[in-house]
Amino acid sequence: MQASTVVGTLALILAAVLVAGYTYGDDTAAPPAEPKITMQKKVDEREAARRAAAAEHARRKAEYQRRCAKPDKTPDELAECRVLYRQL
Repeated sequence: MQASTVVGTLALILAAVLVAGYTYGDDTAAPPAEPKITMQKKVDEREAARRAAAAEHARRKAEYQRRCAKPDKTPDELAECRVLYRQL
């Protein structure tokens, strides 16, 4: 008879501890998850980077054409044209 009383008492104590744990537990919500980066967003970012690079290349090409299109150039102008051409 003593064993059943001890087991019953332990069960009641564990139940009380479990209820108290839920009552006094931390109820704060989990921090918001980072927004998911979808494949479409990655494709859009890559396309935007490609467009920016293409625009930069077109700008450099126009600058090269503007500076280096004339037939007679001084040695300094030739050096500048070489530098601009290497940047293309």
